[in-house]
Amino acid sequence: MTPLERTLARALTEVVIRLDLSDDDAITPEATMQVIDPVSLLLQDLSEQDRQALADLINQFSQQETDPERQLTVIEAPETLGFLS
Repeated sequence: MTPLERTLARALTEVVIRLDLSDDDAITPEATMQVIDPVSLLLQDLSEQDRQALADLINQFSQQETDPERQLTVIEAPETLGFLS
C-alpha cells in the first residue's frame, strides 16, 4: 500500500475507534450508524482483493494497539464496516 492508502486506512480505523468507544450520550448509536453506513457502502465497491488488503492493514494496526479496548475495536473494524464477516 502507498503511504496515502496507509494513512487513509489508519484515519478510517481511528474514526471507527472513536465512534465505537464514545459515550452514548456524546454520540448516539443512531448517529454512529449514520456515519458508518455510507462508509460501509463505499467499501463494498472495492474488489475482494482490496477489501482483504484493507482488512490485513487494519489487523496490523490492531497489533500496534496497547489499550485492550481499542485493540478489540480495531480487530472488529472490518466486520463493523461490513466488508468482512
